[in-house]
Amino acid sequence: MARAKKEKKKDDKPAVETLDSRALDAEKTGEEIENWADKPDSDAYIEAAKLYPKIAKCYENKQEQMDRCQEYWAIYNAQPDENAQYSGNSQCYIPAVRNAVNARMKRTLAQLFPVNHKHVGATGPDGNIPFSQISLLEHYIRSADVKDAVRADLIAGDVTGQWNLYIDWSKTQRRVRELIRKPPILENSELGVEVQDVAADDEEWSWETETKDVTTEGPDIVPFATEDLAVLPPTCNSIEKATATTIRLRLDREAVQQFVDEGIFLGHSAKELVDNLAKPDGGREKYVPPKRRTGDAGVRTEGTFKYALIYETHTNLDLGNGREPCYVYFAGQDEILGIIRNPFWSGKRPILSAPIERITGSFFGISKIEPVKFLQWNLNDFWNMGQDSAQYSLLPITMVDPLSNPNYQSMVVGLAAVWLTDPNKTKFANFPAIYKDAIPLCENLKGQINESMDVNDAMLGKAPQGRKNQAQMAAQAQAQESNIIDNAKRYEEVMLNPLLEWMFELDRQFRTEELTVEVLGEVGARANLQVIPPQAFGERYFFRWCGTSYQQNLQRMQQMIAWMNVLRGIPPQQLDGRRLNIGPILEFGTEQIFGPEVAPRILIDERNMFHLEPDDENLMMHNGLAAEVHQADDDRAHLASHLRAAQLTGDQAGLFRAHIQQHQQAMQAKLQAQQPKPQGQPGVPGGAAPGVAGTPRPGAQPGQPRPQGPAGMIHPDQLASPDAGPR
Repeated sequence: MARAKKEKKKDDKPAVETLDSRALDAEKTGEEIENWADKPDSDAYIEAAKLYPKIAKCYENKQEQMDRCQEYWAIYNAQPDENAQYSGNSQCYIPAVRNAVNARMKRTLAQLFPVNHKHVGATGPDGNIPFSQISLLEHYIRSADVKDAVRADLIAGDVTGQWNLYIDWSKTQRRVRELIRKPPILENSELGVEVQDVAADDEEWSWETETKDVTTEGPDIVPFATEDLAVLPPTCNSIEKATATTIRLRLDREAVQQFVDEGIFLGHSAKELVDNLAKPDGGREKYVPPKRRTGDAGVRTEGTFKYALIYETHTNLDLGNGREPCYVYFAGQDEILGIIRNPFWSGKRPILSAPIERITGSFFGISKIEPVKFLQWNLNDFWNMGQDSAQYSLLPITMVDPLSNPNYQSMVVGLAAVWLTDPNKTKFANFPAIYKDAIPLCENLKGQINESMDVNDAMLGKAPQGRKNQAQMAAQAQAQESNIIDNAKRYEEVMLNPLLEWMFELDRQFRTEELTVEVLGEVGARANLQVIPPQAFGERYFFRWCGTSYQQNLQRMQQMIAWMNVLRGIPPQQLDGRRLNIGPILEFGTEQIFGPEVAPRILIDERNMFHLEPDDENLMMHNGLAAEVHQADDDRAHLASHLRAAQLTGDQAGLFRAHIQQHQQAMQAKLQAQQPKPQGQPGVPGGAAPGVAGTPRPGAQPGQPRPQGPAGMIHPDQLASPDAGPR
């Protein structure tokens, strides 16, 4: 592992190691990490020391927010706490708020991540679509598990009122072993060297193990708790405009040792830091409670896991050449472990944080649970009261006079039981059935919670109560989608769009090797593997997340199809000098419905099909990409090359066999093309004359009483698009 202070021998290199952006920046520039923590007389150190009391005060002022977040997480996790007013036998917890938060998360996630896996839209400096850069970001979205991070962030945002993502770049070097099939070794007496006998029989080839290093690098996206973030001043609305931002890091001994080896932490060893900072020491806040999110998962850290609580502060300090963005690592009032320059060339702080709803005069937002927390607590109390009442009401009460019936203890319930008592002195009673009143009361509370959190029955996966006609169902679905689309659009605006810019900037800074990704290109152009070199600075791109726009376009697709039929039915003399070209409509509709992976195989653009050498096609099929047959291909030469490649690789995916069959069919088609074709009359779309089957009549559009449109079209009353509006 390349360190800023020392280098290890190659033999001592671990089998698996991970470098973060701080070490990678020093490794790329070839310079040691300059650290001002060992310069107590510098302006940066003196200014950083004055900054710690303000940061500590920020966390002290956040104590009320931390306590409330603990209540919110207890409500989401359905954990009873001291807020329960009723204490009886029943200890149930109705997860009404949890169900509402999960429903909001699932609907928003479906809007942000469409099924066609197309998330990025971009515009290049020349006005054209940069397909290589888009495919690169799509690759990072999959490799960094952005969808999983967004899923957790959406839940945490509804619970705490704040979305938070920490961004970094990591490079993992892993030593792997694999089996290599090698030919036998022969000695060449004339040259005096050993050569490989490639022409040997298959039985003479042997399998040998070989060790090689595999490097995996890319962005690292991690959601973090709102309680761990402090902003100075707290009234600032932007991370970049704040005086300082601080995030709490909980590092075990291995993580601390990595910071020490990289030269970020100075003056202490890893063992000393973890052992000392995990103990209470006077007035300094060095002993911290266990991580609450870890406790929610059932894992406890008391007595089994020691970690050091480090404050990572991002601010601007005077590093000798003026004020520059830098990182400061605090371990206490008088413990500054490191002061380093911001490793990102962009100078941005590695935090994306935004409230769900902006509040004037505050950086943090309000939780979605805050307005309904008392309703949730009352719901639990009323439900538990009803459950206890149900237990009592199911058991009959027998009242007897002990003076008139001294043998009342012999009155037992059994088959053909005989009670030695006066019937007039025995009376049966029932406990009041309070649960019958508690159930509808609880349902009303659940409905109020769902209404306050913008959730309806359809989002919870159940049909609405009562009979609803199509117009009412469409209105309910439209109201539901309006709330979710608004939430998804805000997340795109404040979190995902900056995230795309971050990933592209990190790629330009840290990636030094060529990366092979799948480039989809325009509709009609077949997908292929393209090697993308490191990005050059100076080229400007505009990136945007296009998840919600894709979902809305699907709902307008049938209207587009109907309007295309109207355009096709307009006579040329009525176009007023215009020329009708439905090619863009076909491209847009095919890609929106079937996705960019399948669309090029449905709508094939002959302009983008080029003749490829058989060796290039073999490489594509070996990497899992289907190769298309071109008319200019030499089918016989391609068949010979593909047969050899299929025998060598084994053709586990069957792509070679399918491609060979396509070449055989192409050869037959070329032979048939040389024969004369029979003459016939072409069909006419629609109309009274015999037409082409399945072709709609020109001018058709949704109408009454029997509208003509595409197969499986959605009725206008059931359109869920907020832009559609009522009829």
